[in-house]
Amino acid sequence: MGLGVYPLCGVILASATSVQTIGILLIVWLIMVMSKIMKEAGQMERLVSSFSRLSGDPRTVGSVMTALIGLLPMPGGALFSAPMVDASLATLPVNKEQKTIINYWFRHIWEYWWPIFPGVILALALLKVETWIYISTMAPVTVISIFAGTLFILRPIRLAQQEAAKRVSWKALGRFLREILPILIIIFFILFQAAFTEMLARLGVRFVMPGALSILPGLVAALVWVAASNHLSADRIRASLMDQGSISILLLIVAIMIFQGVLKESQAALQIRSELFAYRIPVSLVIMILPFLAGFITGIAVGFVGTSFPLIIPMFPENSLVGYLSSAALAFTFGFMGMMLSPVHLCFLVTKDYYGASLIKSYRYLLLPALSVMGTVAGIFFLLRSL
Repeated sequence: MGLGVYPLCGVILASATSVQTIGILLIVWLIMVMSKIMKEAGQMERLVSSFSRLSGDPRTVGSVMTALIGLLPMPGGALFSAPMVDASLATLPVNKEQKTIINYWFRHIWEYWWPIFPGVILALALLKVETWIYISTMAPVTVISIFAGTLFILRPIRLAQQEAAKRVSWKALGRFLREILPILIIIFFILFQAAFTEMLARLGVRFVMPGALSILPGLVAALVWVAASNHLSADRIRASLMDQGSISILLLIVAIMIFQGVLKESQAALQIRSELFAYRIPVSLVIMILPFLAGFITGIAVGFVGTSFPLIIPMFPENSLVGYLSSAALAFTFGFMGMMLSPVHLCFLVTKDYYGASLIKSYRYLLLPALSVMGTVAGIFFLLRSL
């Protein structure tokens, strides 16, 4: 694009040191710290164990166990939930590939909108929308994913025998709520901030925290609660804060922010859009295909958001909030399904290896729910566009 060496260096420096980039790095780092603390303190295991006392259907227990662990972007989380799913389904006629997809699919049902995932944090930063607006837009996709997973993955599994219905005791429910409290704290802070901002606006005070940073207060509060409730020593907290395991993902985020900064400064994104219009390629097709291919190739949410969103966001209609958000939902969903179908997705590979399942045979249980989610979201998008 003929940007030149000195302008390029200036963009790199500005993008890497911007408030937005530093804020995203801080959030992702704190999320990794909290995930590590909860895992080492046994809180995630207690959370799953407490839920298992609330349900009598092994299919429900198995899918919810991996979903609960999936609330935190925990490195190796798929391996953490795999033995629990295995144990919960021990009495049912389930093959290795079915176990693989149960553990894989339901672990990822929150990642469309739950704002502690790096991919969602990056999407919020690039889309420049408030967190609660993004959540309300993408949360229905989680409902669609749960329905698709239940219909195509869980329903074909027949119960070996009818389990006796369990009475839900207040004690068991209280224990479950206590263990999931860090998640509830984050949700509370997001809702409180949205309500507080709205109240200030009605009083004539305009204050809008960037979408990518709005989770920070709730995350800090949740981290403090996890450390206090598990009685962690200062040395253990310090060791978790200084852990170097998240350096690679942090460097990847810096690189992505630099990439989108260069695309913006060089006008490359606008040039790509102009060329697509010149060749009369439908914008909606580009919005679906580019993120899908990026997700399939990279196998990671940060990868497809960081490489495709800077290119396609300029194509979203800016004169309509509904059109803008529906385009974002379409792009994220197709990118996410590309990631889920990717043979290089780490969660897919480690789960398959744990159960000793065949990668090719596992696709038999993955394709239908993935296609149904993409088809449903695309149908909603074109319906909204026709109104």
